[in-house]
Amino acid sequence: MSGQTDQHSRAGATAADIQAHYDVGKEFYGLWLDPDLTYSCALWDGITGDPARTDLLLKAQHAKLRYHLSQAGITANDRLLDIGCGWGSLLRTAAEETGVRHAVGLTLSTDQHAHACSLGLPGVDIRIQDWRDHEPDTTYDGIVSIGAFEHFTHVDMSRDERITAYHAFFARCAAWLPPLGRLSLQTIALTDGHDLDGPVPAFFAREIFPGSALPRLSDITTACEPYFAITALREDSADYVRTLRAWSTRLLQARDKAESLVGPDTYRRYRTYLRASEIVFTRRASTLYRITLRRLRCRPR
Repeated sequence: MSGQTDQHSRAGATAADIQAHYDVGKEFYGLWLDPDLTYSCALWDGITGDPARTDLLLKAQHAKLRYHLSQAGITANDRLLDIGCGWGSLLRTAAEETGVRHAVGLTLSTDQHAHACSLGLPGVDIRIQDWRDHEPDTTYDGIVSIGAFEHFTHVDMSRDERITAYHAFFARCAAWLPPLGRLSLQTIALTDGHDLDGPVPAFFAREIFPGSALPRLSDITTACEPYFAITALREDSADYVRTLRAWSTRLLQARDKAESLVGPDTYRRYRTYLRASEIVFTRRASTLYRITLRRLRCRPR
């Protein structure tokens, strides 16, 4: 990660934390994600049938990507920033379907960076870079961040420290957008009555997503208030239940191949994580938010 400091490491997941999860191997993830390797909650509006079917999972993931591009106000010839770009599926949709003039994707995963670069998307620049180190030459027309916000803090931080970290994120995004420019954000979040020190968050932080912590909606609204107005909010925990069920089923069906790629221990860890996540979302201990934010016309003094 370019120019990352110790302070950045304390603020959330480090490059090593990210790589511990996302660099398990593209071939492994390809067994249970959709063909475009979109690793975040899909959007299942109006889509019926077995979610583990490849065509339906791909359709639901594309619906999610188009939703976020639309919410960010991205149209042809625009400039787009994708914070936490994964293996590049949103950038690919933006380049091939929306016709963006220029797009930048940020990731800390070397595996994701290599794959996204291999797509050869015109006008798309994929960087191994922390958002805190990003210094664009000019503003973007819109920003999308899907599934990255969870990695901006860690469980050992106090609420005030987490709010400060989130505040810094929204301040940077506001500086990268013109007045009334939009940020489309998707994140897992804790629901009321569930704490970061519970057994499920502890399992995820220890075994799956080191250096990470889930926000609350109140954390997000407090941190963004000086810079953004929230113009749309979707609570889609049911969509994540369906997405997790699809991933878990597909991984189970590919067990032999998965174990040959990553070994039985890693296979079991991911199966446990996917099943546990499905239970957590079914019980509404965690939820999934899709939030549209509009930059205020004037920056705060």
